[in-house]
Amino acid sequence: MVRSEQHRRKLLLPASAALLTMAIGVNALAEEEAVLRDQALKVLGKHVFFDTALSMPKGNQACVSCHEPFAGGTSGFSDVNETTVAVPGATGGIGNRKPPTNTYASFSPPFQPTPSTECGSATSFCGGNFWDGRSQGHPPVTDGTQPTATAAPHLGAEVFYDIENAAILAFDQYRGPTSDQALNPMPNPVEQNISREDVCKTVQASTYSQLYELAWGQEINCSWETAYGTESYFDISFKRLMLAVGAYQHSDDINSFTSKRDIALRSELACDGESFPEHYNSSFCKKLEKSGKEPGTFPLLQLTDEENFGHDLFYGLSFTPGPGANCFICHSNGGFGDDGTELLQTYSDHGYHNIGTPLNPQIPNGPDTGLNRHTSTLDSADGFFKTPPIRNVAKGAKSNFTKAYTHNGYFKSVETIVHFYNTRDAKVRCETIPELEGVELTAEVALANDCWPAPEFPDTAAPFIIGNLGLTQEEEAALVAYIKTLEDQHTAKTPVLVKAKSFNASPIVYLFASENWSNEICELGASADGVQPVSVTTPKNCIQFNDLLDVLGESYWLK
Repeated sequence: MVRSEQHRRKLLLPASAALLTMAIGVNALAEEEAVLRDQALKVLGKHVFFDTALSMPKGNQACVSCHEPFAGGTSGFSDVNETTVAVPGATGGIGNRKPPTNTYASFSPPFQPTPSTECGSATSFCGGNFWDGRSQGHPPVTDGTQPTATAAPHLGAEVFYDIENAAILAFDQYRGPTSDQALNPMPNPVEQNISREDVCKTVQASTYSQLYELAWGQEINCSWETAYGTESYFDISFKRLMLAVGAYQHSDDINSFTSKRDIALRSELACDGESFPEHYNSSFCKKLEKSGKEPGTFPLLQLTDEENFGHDLFYGLSFTPGPGANCFICHSNGGFGDDGTELLQTYSDHGYHNIGTPLNPQIPNGPDTGLNRHTSTLDSADGFFKTPPIRNVAKGAKSNFTKAYTHNGYFKSVETIVHFYNTRDAKVRCETIPELEGVELTAEVALANDCWPAPEFPDTAAPFIIGNLGLTQEEEAALVAYIKTLEDQHTAKTPVLVKAKSFNASPIVYLFASENWSNEICELGASADGVQPVSVTTPKNCIQFNDLLDVLGESYWLK
């Protein structure tokens, strides 16, 4: 929880001389070091994630440009979402896919064939990152069961080549599809368009560079000299920065589980007097007891009747009148065993499906065949794309802000895509309407003419579970209402060291940028493990690392 602004001011408003000479005092006990290193890594990753200086030309793009927290971890540009859907890169280049959300993406297992114990999907492959899974999260598999040449670069154990410190070696838990994905956008000329070496040097010269040393126990090295195998020092440093970005995307700042549904569920479970004490409310628990319902089961008392009805439709629970929507078949971690009460439910089977999305006539670069661009002959079927989590799909959508949905952004509202799921095969094809000959068949045109265009890849479009569900307008509305309960209330904020436009904007920035504060940091670790020993030159001026996080405004999301 965020400390009061008054507390922050007490830390920020002492005499300027004290601000400019304070050092970071850290308890170097072994049992605490792992937590502190982990926090430093995630805060470093957050700064890299938000830093638009990590593009060429500088200031044009950052990771956040395609993964805006206020928009649920996807594009924050309404005009782009309405048209080309792919966010223009630092030099104006445009791809042909909508940015997938980065919220809850870290829950995806490594790319693998199915059946699998890690995926609930019945499709041929599951896991990985990107719409086609090419950030696999593991080294190339050469036994013929997985693609090799078409896989994206992998972040391997080389990042630990000179590390002996156990707290730093624990960063290995963040290697996987999300960290592999982070390797790609910066060097990509269509995206951030900045070399690995320039990324390293930009961070090295940044106001937040010391966070690298706090995390990794050594200064960032951007030299061309060979560090390990064929990797230069700047390559290793770049990969360590991207591992930090991956670690940040594993954090509560990105995956907060703070939606209305989450709070309603935890509030009921808290009534046992032990679970989730932050959600305990005695008057609510009395109401729950009086209702006679089992805590933590649907219908949840803090959801509306419409939202609870939407949940039942989502999971295909038996009720009358009408059928269920059975969304959970693809949008559930555990498949048929899930019922919506799972605390860490991310609403994705991590599999690959073709729901029959029409061609989006507004995006460039021709048809996108999806998964088979990665798997090639291992699965040559056209039109399969990774199931996204549906948490936060409606977050940020307003009358003056449009979001786009599916890999090609064809749909422009949750209501529209739910209507498509319900009626894809129940309406006439737009192509058969004479008045629409030569017209771009956008979703807006389709809705206005009560039709749907043919699927871009009709031969592999999913039958039965999509397209003719027979839901009424009221049932569609209930389904949308439930989906909107999955919007997180927490929204990550831009770090102050990245956000400030001038050193005069904040005493924090002035402190970090104007003083050689790195010389006064109390290092983590001990000389025996290859990390600089603890050395406090001005003990009475030291503050605890947690207080430093308060100064930076980042303690509220770290555990």
